[in-house]
Amino acid sequence: MMAEFFERNLVVIYFFYGLAFFSMGLAIWLASARFRTSEFRLAGALLFLAGFGIVHGLQEWFEMFLLLDERGGTNIPGWLLLPEMRLLHMVTSFLLLVFFGIRLLYANRWTGNNGNRFALTGAGAFLGLWVVSVAATWLAYRPERLAMIDAADVLARYSLGITGAFIAAYAIRLEQNSFRQRGMARFGRALLGAAITLLLYGLTQIITRPSFIFPSTVLNSELFLNTFGFPVQLLRTLLAVLMAAFIIRALNVFEIENQQRLTNAVEQRAAAQREALHVQQQARVETERLNRQLQAAVLDLSLLFNVSRRMAATLDRAALLQDAAPLVVAMLPQVNAGMLVLRRAPDAPLEIVSVVECNDPAAPVAERKAQGLQLAEYTAATGRPSWMIAHDVLPLDEATPETDDAVGAGFHPAPTDESTAGGHTMAMPLTARGRVIGSLVFCTLYDATSFTRRDVALARAVADQLSVAIDNATLYDEVQQSGKLRGELLHRVVSAQEAERQRIARELHDGTGQTLTALGLGLAAAADRLDSDPAAVRRQLTDMKQMNAQVLQEVHNVIADLRPSILDNLGLIPALRGHVSTFESRTGIQTQLIVQGKASRLKPEVETTIFRIVQESLTNVVRHAAARSVLVQVVFGADGVQISVHDDGRGFDVARALAGEDGRAAWGLLGIQERAALVGGTAELLSAPDQGTTVRLSIPQPFKEADNG
Repeated sequence: MMAEFFERNLVVIYFFYGLAFFSMGLAIWLASARFRTSEFRLAGALLFLAGFGIVHGLQEWFEMFLLLDERGGTNIPGWLLLPEMRLLHMVTSFLLLVFFGIRLLYANRWTGNNGNRFALTGAGAFLGLWVVSVAATWLAYRPERLAMIDAADVLARYSLGITGAFIAAYAIRLEQNSFRQRGMARFGRALLGAAITLLLYGLTQIITRPSFIFPSTVLNSELFLNTFGFPVQLLRTLLAVLMAAFIIRALNVFEIENQQRLTNAVEQRAAAQREALHVQQQARVETERLNRQLQAAVLDLSLLFNVSRRMAATLDRAALLQDAAPLVVAMLPQVNAGMLVLRRAPDAPLEIVSVVECNDPAAPVAERKAQGLQLAEYTAATGRPSWMIAHDVLPLDEATPETDDAVGAGFHPAPTDESTAGGHTMAMPLTARGRVIGSLVFCTLYDATSFTRRDVALARAVADQLSVAIDNATLYDEVQQSGKLRGELLHRVVSAQEAERQRIARELHDGTGQTLTALGLGLAAAADRLDSDPAAVRRQLTDMKQMNAQVLQEVHNVIADLRPSILDNLGLIPALRGHVSTFESRTGIQTQLIVQGKASRLKPEVETTIFRIVQESLTNVVRHAAARSVLVQVVFGADGVQISVHDDGRGFDVARALAGEDGRAAWGLLGIQERAALVGGTAELLSAPDQGTTVRLSIPQPFKEADNG
């Protein structure tokens, strides 16, 4: 009775059977807009599952319309109800299921963009297997048309339906783990239910319509109906309904995911807005701080400009030094007193050259002055800025005041921090030409705010400006003094030339002139006596020959004193050898000439300069050195020539000698420097008491063009 009931109502079963799959596919397709941007791997394959549901639902409705057509309840064209159309729908739906399963399985196992290609290859392989099996069956049995279609239906369920359901169920089971890992276990359970029902649905594909293909000859729908009393389509309908319910429930995960992403986006936007607000607040605070720094920097630059302008207004070194401390006190508002301490010479003690007393009610003037002098001595000795905290002298890079705003490890350009730094007296080094020449001391009252970073940096800048101004004034004095000495030297040279001319005139008049006069008189007397006394004339001519030789020697000596001929004929080295030999024989001082490098002829003016400098140096050895030996060295190099004259005599203080502090001007030493400068060279004098003296001469590119080329 029950079997007959289901047989009569099989149309209704097929309707709900198809409706379940069609609804599942339609629900997935309608939800596709929600999961297109999903991060779940399932989203990339769901549209193929939707295709399976829609096509498979249409295939079951096709079965329903076949039954209705048999009962005369439809007007559908006959070609649409052909068995081949039913078979085409079923194979297509199973292929979509296979494609879905392989696509999802690939996404769970591997990464990359080749999932669709891999799934298409797999589905094509299964389709080829089915086609081959159908062709083999037809070739083996040569059945009639309807029997062949039934056999193809059975083979499609065996090769496509069962395998597709198994692959898809396994892939869904793997994706369920992804849901659980993301904290969506309830939707993962829905996926697990869908995987189980799909697996069971695949197993029901073993129950096929009767055909001549084993095992459908035994295990078929008729056997199922006779055994259980209801058609297998009812079981499949129930599984389809459950599968659709599970899938539709699992689809809600994409709505939850979108809500979470929306929530995260809102939170991120709120966080970004908070961060932007925080950045704006920081920017406003930073802008205000920079504005304050800029204002302070402008003020500092204005002060420095005024100080620099005042210091550069004079090149009078004495006036600059005298006005330094009053200028600093007048220009810097934080400074109440100051002191300039300098060394006159590198080894000389410090001297106070300018001071503004500190009239501090909290301490005696003498105490503040002593503190300033102590700081000045420390800074001049170490070359490091310093200040005094609690009567202790501390370097500015090691002082550790209590506040964080104190000066730390170094100086910063124009800092604007106004917090208390901890010191009321500080000293800055004054440097010139790479050495410390003194200190500049700054003082403020004890009851006033102590110096800050800004004050320290400003004081350092003022000290640097004063160092430059002092150096410039010193250079100006040296240039002025050099010009004065050069003028005096020129006067001495002119005087020496006149004296030399007078000496030559005297020698020619007193020696050569007298001898020539005697020769003239002797020749006249010999002419008168030539006929009367030839023997006396012969004796007289012999005497006059000796007088002539004496005249020639005297003229030769005068010429040699003016310029040795060997210098023009043979060059510098032979001339030096001759002069050194003459010097040694005349003075008894052991003298040696050493030549290094390849000797070459030099420009005439260079050879003359070198010869005269060596001549002057040896003359100074005889006059002042009390030396036992002298070494003259000439070194020829690729770029120039170097000459040195060293003696082992008593030596002297070069600075004092050049400055004329011993009461006499060092015209010889100054002349050496002037001669070297005239040919583009430099002369250096090295000496110390009891250490001997060395004159070093260096002349670049002195060679004749023929030798240099």
